[in-house]
Amino acid sequence: MNIELIKSKIKNVEPYINGFEEMKRAAVIIPLVEIQGKTNILFEVRAKKMKSQPGDICFPGGKIDLLETPKEAALREIYEELNLSNIEIVNELDTLIRHDGIIIHPFLGIIQNIENLNISRDEVDHVFYVPLDYLINQKPIEVISKVELKRSDDFPYELIFSGKDYKFKDGEEKVLFYNFEGHVIWGITAKMLKSFFNKIV
Repeated sequence: MNIELIKSKIKNVEPYINGFEEMKRAAVIIPLVEIQGKTNILFEVRAKKMKSQPGDICFPGGKIDLLETPKEAALREIYEELNLSNIEIVNELDTLIRHDGIIIHPFLGIIQNIENLNISRDEVDHVFYVPLDYLINQKPIEVISKVELKRSDDFPYELIFSGKDYKFKDGEEKVLFYNFEGHVIWGITAKMLKSFFNKIV
């Protein structure tokens, strides 16, 4: 393969996450809504019968289907979960990779009208609203956990320098917790919140 052919194949490629083809992807909306003149964030509480993360607090969103863009997925999910369609998407926020390899695309969205809100009880137990200023001014609890990679029994140590004595690096995961009137907002949802707050304050 010559250099010109390589250039033609690469020069218009949009960079993304290495290995994304083998990873699950999701998209969510951080939904802002004005209530009595104050900006609030809408949160969902996942239905308690859900197989994954029942009862957790999250943003509207879910899996990105084949041939669907992250934005399309986020808008489809908020419609399916809450029957909301009149959403102004301001911009996409920082992409997040969960420790288990799921890629999450968050978007900042403005809900124009919540009068048509109709909860899908199969997915959502209830929603609640938190004043934006309350969360911005709250210092979250931070807990740092160690992330270790367990090598499989058939890992070919003989192919690498130092073999089993190779100094592999462990990772860290910072977990954040926000509290509002007994609602604990934590994990990935809290991490996306903090990243959003860092951009506006």
